[in-house]
Amino acid sequence: MAVLDMNQEELRDLLQRYQEGVCTPEEKRVVEDWYDVLGHERELAIGKEEKEVIQAALWERIARDTFEAQDMSPPASVWRTPIRWAAAAAIAAGLGLGAQQWLSATHTAPELATANRPTLDPDAPQWMVYANHTGKAQRITLPDSSHVLVSAEGELKYPGQFQAERRIVHLKGEAFFEVTHDATRPFLVYTNKVVTTVLGTSFVVKAPVGQQAVVVQVRTGKVRVTPRAETEATEAQVPGSIVVLPNQQAVYTPAQHQLQRELVAQPALLAPQPFVFDDRPVAEVLAALEVAYGVPIVYDAPSLAGCTVNLSLRNESLYGKLDVLCKMLDASYEQKNAQIVFHSKGCQSK
Repeated sequence: MAVLDMNQEELRDLLQRYQEGVCTPEEKRVVEDWYDVLGHERELAIGKEEKEVIQAALWERIARDTFEAQDMSPPASVWRTPIRWAAAAAIAAGLGLGAQQWLSATHTAPELATANRPTLDPDAPQWMVYANHTGKAQRITLPDSSHVLVSAEGELKYPGQFQAERRIVHLKGEAFFEVTHDATRPFLVYTNKVVTTVLGTSFVVKAPVGQQAVVVQVRTGKVRVTPRAETEATEAQVPGSIVVLPNQQAVYTPAQHQLQRELVAQPALLAPQPFVFDDRPVAEVLAALEVAYGVPIVYDAPSLAGCTVNLSLRNESLYGKLDVLCKMLDASYEQKNAQIVFHSKGCQSK
């Protein structure tokens, strides 16, 4: 089989399948041999119609990859094939397209196309590696349409195609994940210290190098965090898994082999409430805070029985609202085991 022996429809079909990374080894070899010919500037006797077909398919891919490079969202095929920007430029030249046309069609600087794109892992060619050296967070789209915001100096390793039974990525540094829900395929984030397992959620993983604590913060949904044993000798010391809910975080300290669940520094508002209370029981205020932030609040019900308050809580944070309430009641609170423990010796309505 040769490119020149094909009709327009066959050529279009071959290029499409090559772009998508689903052509056979023989077809792949044919296209790449054709590229090699163009790279050596040998003349090809192809007709105008075939040139237009090839040119249209080529520019479609160039435009798509350029757009996704600027958005830091790699295509589904994640350039699994050997053709890259230099190859595309050679093909463009073979089709009679000048250097200026090539540059204007790409709409991107060479350094953006090379420095910020995912690259093949030389040790495992089916995996892609994105290392963010841009100085700011960059957004990556994974093969399952999940999104990852990789922080500066972070590194994300992911497969060109996820397995049928689970989705696995590897992270160094920090990243925010928005995972596409798929109950049949758990999503796992591996760091050098912990494994985070989710079914569909948004969360942050902070995985610094060395013996610093690893932090997993959940924004929506829930995740399970499991420490990884560094050696067989430490396997018995590694604690079990914990489940982390919105506004909670798992903190694993490698040196102490300690895994604990706690609240994030500033819990986000999950379910807005009126927060206007006119002679309402204190227990009702605490219940509204629980619903709004998804944070359990433990208190001694008998000590608050019969106590009411008049107050309006608007723009304060969760802790700010609790401070206002405590000031009115001469009470206090503390964070313990990812809960708020509200202390009151007995309240008086005010």
